[in-house]
Amino acid sequence: MTTGTRSYEEIVDAVEEGLQALQATLAVLSEEDWARPTLLKPANDAPPWTVLELAAHMDIFMAITLGLMAEPQQAPPAIDGASFCIACSDGSQGAMLHQYMADHAKGHTPGTILEAVSGTFKSALEGARNNPPDTIGPAFYGVMRLDEFMATRCVEAVVHGLDLTDALGRPPLSMPKAVPIAAEMLEDVLARTKVAGRPADLADDDLAFIRAASGRGEHPDPRLPIVH
Repeated sequence: MTTGTRSYEEIVDAVEEGLQALQATLAVLSEEDWARPTLLKPANDAPPWTVLELAAHMDIFMAITLGLMAEPQQAPPAIDGASFCIACSDGSQGAMLHQYMADHAKGHTPGTILEAVSGTFKSALEGARNNPPDTIGPAFYGVMRLDEFMATRCVEAVVHGLDLTDALGRPPLSMPKAVPIAAEMLEDVLARTKVAGRPADLADDDLAFIRAASGRGEHPDPRLPIVH
């Protein structure tokens, strides 16, 4: 597991790095930028998210952290980071989840969604630093440890950072702490769902592997993508 090779402090620092990069980019977008479509392909016939709807998803993906910490439990964890990522890619729920995120954006303006994202990011990071890593609570697909869940937030930050910059026609955001953790998590998913080991041409390129593994880039290896 990713959390077995990283300290909790490293994981939280990496999440903070990713969230700061996302927030800083959102903070300076023009009205036109907020309305740009992403390159995401929904499981149904719905149009792709706009940048504003993508930002609404960012708000939700960190708000789950608050729910986990708010309802600590004594039960053993049901899932870990890799199995959470696998559950996220369940195609049978794709259309429903896509619509849920789009609905969350309804009624928001760029200003209000940026305010929501900023508040959620700040509260989630403060909570993560003030709760022990072995805190166990609900995390959408099952109860899990806080450190395992925070590692999945690195995947979210990096992957949706790519969605954001791809929509804007910009180079990827700099996330040197988060990218290696996200790549390790996706390697774990690959080992559990297909056959272990990155394609040889992606062995030394974490970001290219994340792109291919998450369907944000084409690759001839039939095992990819593994998450969506």
